[in-house]
Amino acid sequence: MNSPDLPGRAPRAGTLPVRRRLARAFILAVAGAILLVAARAQEPAAKAVGPPVPAGLDGQWLGTVQHGTEAAEVGFEFTRQPDGRVLAREWMPEINAYGATVGWVHFDGAHFSIPESNINFVLENGTLAGTSLWLPSLTFTARATQQLPVEAPVPEVPAGPEPAWTYRGGAAFWGSPVVAGDTVYLGDAAGKFHAVGTADGRPRWVHDAGSAVFGTAAVTSDGVLFTTDRGELVKLDPATGTERWRATIGGADVKRSLPSPEGPEWDSLAAAPVVDGGTVFVGSADGAFRALDAANGKVRWLFQTGGKIRAAALASGARVFVGSMDHFVYALDRATGAEAWRFDTGSPVTTAPVAAGHRIVIGTRDQSLLYSLDAASGKTAWTDFYWLSWVESAPALVDGLLYIGSSDCRRVRVIEPETGRVRWAAQVWGWTWGTPLVVGDTVYFGTAGAAHYFITQRPSLGALDRATGKLKWRRPLALSPAAYVGGVSGSLARAGNRVIAAQLDGTLVAYPIK
Repeated sequence: MNSPDLPGRAPRAGTLPVRRRLARAFILAVAGAILLVAARAQEPAAKAVGPPVPAGLDGQWLGTVQHGTEAAEVGFEFTRQPDGRVLAREWMPEINAYGATVGWVHFDGAHFSIPESNINFVLENGTLAGTSLWLPSLTFTARATQQLPVEAPVPEVPAGPEPAWTYRGGAAFWGSPVVAGDTVYLGDAAGKFHAVGTADGRPRWVHDAGSAVFGTAAVTSDGVLFTTDRGELVKLDPATGTERWRATIGGADVKRSLPSPEGPEWDSLAAAPVVDGGTVFVGSADGAFRALDAANGKVRWLFQTGGKIRAAALASGARVFVGSMDHFVYALDRATGAEAWRFDTGSPVTTAPVAAGHRIVIGTRDQSLLYSLDAASGKTAWTDFYWLSWVESAPALVDGLLYIGSSDCRRVRVIEPETGRVRWAAQVWGWTWGTPLVVGDTVYFGTAGAAHYFITQRPSLGALDRATGKLKWRRPLALSPAAYVGGVSGSLARAGNRVIAAQLDGTLVAYPIK
């Protein structure tokens, strides 16, 4: 129950278990469920339960999976083991799955199922027909085939410019760099906050925040503001790094679950503060959303959501918009915090809302949807489905078009904000969790990757032709054997004629714009 002085909502009953079931089924195969299935294939034979799986299922199948009016290619291979069990693998080019192990086939005498991945289907007249391909809204059909899709290799293109400079911070940079004047600001996972010169990569100052910094900072003329995992909002002097004030915003006792094969949430984000009109708007890990006085950190109002807030809000006009991992997007009165409307996305929200005319655009995780919502009412204008990929990237609105990354989808897209029509979607071979950077006729991207994952994810920095999405150049980044994820987690930044990339190996790198 909410306290009388904390407007908002309590966590919705059943939210967490449902989300975890979906996560383990497929989307958080990202976190290792599918790898565990593959490992179980090597276990000793188990005693069969129920009728044996008919031999007519064995072999390869290819067809389509349907989401509303949208369709994509899907394929399966069913391989019978010496003990009679049948192992299933799946092909789905839209999420770059080419032979991902999805589990053991069960048969009840009429229906087939793969419990590990929540797949259910029948075989009739030579056709597989199924539902709940990880999401209840999906249906599929497939017929026997002699050939399944093959993943195209990464094209041979130039490696791009050599770095102009490299700054070594000493711990992972999960957030995005922020450039203000001739300085770039960002915090690291060891609790150090860095100010680095954009001309030469030399440190201006380093501040010990006392706790890990996973979010992106907000920089104004009189302050640098960021959150820490100790549940605090910190304001520093931008010139010297001297602490101006520190305010408690809650969530210090919320345990963070970083990307790993076993992690249930892949919780590598933190809410970036937004400064607008002398007010700081910021969410916390305990679901509280606050408006604070930017001059002294005193709380003006507080609104309570039912889940972690792990992304920046949007202050626009008389309202402020924020997404929560309780599945909701909230529109609040910026002066009082009173709720104007809320919209249920159906899955955790970990991206920042972006204004596009009279609408806001925001992504979700489990439902794999990018939403365009009417800013006045919260009604849906359009959605874009990412085929089981989380939408972790916040779009950038540049010259009337939205530029956005993705997660397992591994694509950068350009979208018309009024209609949701995709102009082009370019393959980038890694997680594009950050926002693409548009400079002139080029779209720059940074990706994260992992060596042990159910689909290939490669860390890199690259450039796309803005008109066509064609790859101009791509620079592979190294994976550290000591870390599960490597590469670029956040967004890129621009400093004059350079692109600034913050990397998970603790380096900040500047690349010339050519």
